[in-house]
Amino acid sequence: MIYMLYGQPASGKTTLGNLLAGHLETPFIIDGDEFRNMFNNKEYGFGGRKKNIRAANAAATYLTQVDWLCPPVIMCLVNPYEQFRNELKEDNKGRVIEIFLNSNRELRKEYHVEDFEIGSPEHIINTDYELEDTWAQLKGLLKL
Repeated sequence: MIYMLYGQPASGKTTLGNLLAGHLETPFIIDGDEFRNMFNNKEYGFGGRKKNIRAANAAATYLTQVDWLCPPVIMCLVNPYEQFRNELKEDNKGRVIEIFLNSNRELRKEYHVEDFEIGSPEHIINTDYELEDTWAQLKGLLKL
């Protein structure tokens, strides 16, 4: 299963992703910032985001197709374009859970994507609350 946590910068993707990975006992966390550093991609326009998202999608698809392992994969990316989220779902039919994280915090606003497409996620979580409350909500929505 691929758990895709997406939203604007500073919406809690990495924090909740790490909690989810610990709960599911999986080492496979694909973090957008780490991918950018690994591939030396500092371009935050459409082209740079496309490159980063497609690399993350390929890694997640590969990890979940290892027949003998089949681990859950946690993706924590801004992932603002519905097209690329749909590509992941198409390549992994029935194995992607889309979770949009929404926040009104002012952190990292300089990296926010103006043309962000929320799409139709299975779950939407407002992360402006205490971490314990947000984590409990995520666990409840995922029935964990």
